[in-house]
Amino acid sequence: MAVLGGAAAALASWVLCAGVTVFGWLAAEPGSLGGALQLGTSLWLLSNGVGVLVGTIPVTLVPWGATVVIAFMISRFAAASTRQVRPDQKTSPGLISVVTVAAYQLPVLVGAVLWGEPWRAQGRWAAAIGVYLLAAWWGSSRRALGAERPKVRRWTRAIPRAVLTAQLVMLVAGAGVLVTGLWMNMQRVEALHQALHPGVAGGIALLLIQLAFAPNALIWSGSYALGSGFSLGAGSVVAPAATQLGMVPGIPLLGALPSSGPGDLAQLWWLVAGAVAGAATCWVALGSRPALRFDQASLAGGACGLLAGAVFAGLAWAASGDLGTLRLAGIGPRLFPLLVMAGTTMGLAGLVTGLALGLISRSSRIA
Repeated sequence: MAVLGGAAAALASWVLCAGVTVFGWLAAEPGSLGGALQLGTSLWLLSNGVGVLVGTIPVTLVPWGATVVIAFMISRFAAASTRQVRPDQKTSPGLISVVTVAAYQLPVLVGAVLWGEPWRAQGRWAAAIGVYLLAAWWGSSRRALGAERPKVRRWTRAIPRAVLTAQLVMLVAGAGVLVTGLWMNMQRVEALHQALHPGVAGGIALLLIQLAFAPNALIWSGSYALGSGFSLGAGSVVAPAATQLGMVPGIPLLGALPSSGPGDLAQLWWLVAGAVAGAATCWVALGSRPALRFDQASLAGGACGLLAGAVFAGLAWAASGDLGTLRLAGIGPRLFPLLVMAGTTMGLAGLVTGLALGLISRSSRIA
């Protein structure tokens, strides 16, 4: 069942990606049906972290929205496989997850060899596989398989939740930045959309493709909120302090970008997001721990903030890539400034929050 589920997920996800490109081809007819299917296959491979060539243009930017949809499919097939386990069978969620993902990856490997360039982005391919394994494990472990789960200390379980809380705070901040940019530059977005003349069907296909890259845009916007910003190619930078743009692809979503020049002072308020994320991760991590001295609480909060910042920098790395060569190579968050800004902002916020929580706990014990 796990093997069949993995294969079915591969087929269904390819049909979805190819369906979007065929839908766009039916609207504009810029080429042949075979070309539309080949483009859909390239989009499917990109969704799995495999680098491709679109014409002669190398592309490694992973559309993580499509990847999340595929991960959800895999989790459902893994859950269906778990329901087929008989009481006398000895198996585990880990085994079911590995078998399901391995069955899914076999067609991906064949497609990567025939139509992709897997050597261009091995790390992102591995990151996509890791996401699929986590999704399959989550789906298969939701039903008990007769084995007791290992007991873990409550405060140890709180650390992953705390780091996840910080990532959610940054994604919410990124959504705020993105929505604000779209609202303030709606006329530019509409002009870019109308310039493409997509029609109804083409407009739907264009919307779906942009939604596939929506998680990337949220992470880029989160990097903007942290102050490090992101790049749209060599020599460009988009940050609250200043924006410098060159030639930008005529994609409607990119109409939300600020104009070139020094940043508005009001944009600096987005920097509060990093401090909120650091404080939130400290609050969640220490809320499940026994009472600590204020110095221990401060160090623990700072460590959790640093960890949360490093994880967000890892997400930013996964959300970056190439949309071509030269001008469009290496687009995405500026990783080293992001690592510095995320680590210092979240770490200091966690440090201060831990100190405050420790002092409050000490005062309540004395009282």
